[in-house]
Amino acid sequence: MEFIASAPNLRDIGGHVAADGRKVRTGLAFRSGALDRLTPADQEALAARGVRLVCDLRTASERAAQPDRIPDGVEYLVLDVQGQGGHGADIAALFDDPSLVASLTSPEIAEGFLVEVYRGMVTTPDAHAAFGDLLRALSRPGTLMHCTAGKDRTGWGVALLLTVLGVDRRTVMADYLASNDHLAEAAGRIYAMLEGTGVATEVVRPLLEVREPYLDTAFDTIADLYGDVDGYVREALGLTDDDLAALRDLYLD
Repeated sequence: MEFIASAPNLRDIGGHVAADGRKVRTGLAFRSGALDRLTPADQEALAARGVRLVCDLRTASERAAQPDRIPDGVEYLVLDVQGQGGHGADIAALFDDPSLVASLTSPEIAEGFLVEVYRGMVTTPDAHAAFGDLLRALSRPGTLMHCTAGKDRTGWGVALLLTVLGVDRRTVMADYLASNDHLAEAAGRIYAMLEGTGVATEVVRPLLEVREPYLDTAFDTIADLYGDVDGYVREALGLTDDDLAALRDLYLD
């Protein structure tokens, strides 16, 4: 549920039912886009919902351009998925690089660009460190994770958490795809800005949406390299039995 209009794609992660019939508790973990536009009243509303820790998955340039505004007393943790750079996660930066924009000549190429983003979120050391620390941070009640739009890096973080908790793939995918509805208004404004620029809306659309092939790529890469998500979170992200037990004890009711 989106409860603060100035924070795009802000919603509770809970409410889903795991395979064993237990429900993921609400009011414990949240997701959003950037928190740079929060008014003082918005910050109060965020604190009132129980947010005590904000995990920022963005790059240094994103954080500098759009610094978070968070309530006093809320802890702030940087978990940069792309600490050493690399293309993709910072979609906004793409439009500042004319050579990259010029390379996106078709919707298929743009979609392929995002596919590689998701592959990198599973394979790179920076992403391993960030998502491992994120899952450990999520064992604390009141944790909010976010990136810029709250759809790709955040979408993968949420998909990981829900999968670890035993939520089935179809439900995880539906939760992931819901970002398209939450971000439709913001995407519409970007499409309007592109009118008359020579940049085709249909070429940009794959960058502003979440799509099944993106999330499938992440899970398929895990299957190829680690066998399953359990192997991935243990081997690549370094989670222990105690870490996983803490998550399931906190979230599953």
